[in-house]
Amino acid sequence: MTSKIAAVANLAFHVFRAHSLRSMARRTDAYSENSNSNGIRRLCASSLTNTSEPESLEEVSSDALKTLLTNVSALTLEDVGVDRVHGFDSSSFSAPVIYVHITENEIFSMGMFILRPGSRIPLHSHPGMFGIIRLMQGAVRCQSFTRLSTSQLRAAGGPLAVLSAQGAAKWQLSDFTVAQPHQDTLLNVGCEPCVLTPHTGNLHELTAVDGTVVFLDILAPPYNHDLGARECLFYREVAMPMVTADPATSSFVYLVETHQPKDYWCETAPYRGPSVS
Repeated sequence: MTSKIAAVANLAFHVFRAHSLRSMARRTDAYSENSNSNGIRRLCASSLTNTSEPESLEEVSSDALKTLLTNVSALTLEDVGVDRVHGFDSSSFSAPVIYVHITENEIFSMGMFILRPGSRIPLHSHPGMFGIIRLMQGAVRCQSFTRLSTSQLRAAGGPLAVLSAQGAAKWQLSDFTVAQPHQDTLLNVGCEPCVLTPHTGNLHELTAVDGTVVFLDILAPPYNHDLGARECLFYREVAMPMVTADPATSSFVYLVETHQPKDYWCETAPYRGPSVS
């Protein structure tokens, strides 16, 4: 009999297969067009600061995604091998966050994050990726942002126009990732899974607010740090008085890439749940 977590893994593979293969095909085409080393560096840089027009959930089947989310919602801690009382001995770990790897392939990755009380996963990116978060214990505050597209940046009354009107150099805007608040919500065990798309709510921060937090995390396609194709980048918000004072752009936030915060690091723990193969 197939376990619940194995069923979720199988569904995730089929739901996100087309999107992940398209992503790899686009990247292969881009590498072919930029075969010299400088071109590759430009490609990697552009992929991490992409402000192209948003993709939508049309890249995946809505019915298939709904089925996946229903199955994800039905998971319990026992289904992933975590006992509510004796699941993890916190004294064995010093990190504020623990990651339990469940499975990964070229289509998606799946694992669990365990956050100590009051700890956080700082604001970070998911370049070109879909993501699903399912709270299984505790409660977490999720603050997410949507990166502005090129047309939004350049639109009349947009950030670029406001900076130009005030005599600011255009290069200033290129130093920032301009985003719009997408969601600031409290997720708990009773909530529906949280879904992010390649361009909607794709930057987020998670903070534990009710005891030890455990959540399932599915990313499609997975991060790829080896090739620099999909790196997890950290951000911090900076004040931009000259822009936020203008009513047309006051709702935007201005983010700069930063090093991994010193209060965040992660250790791994073995997965002890049912097989997913």
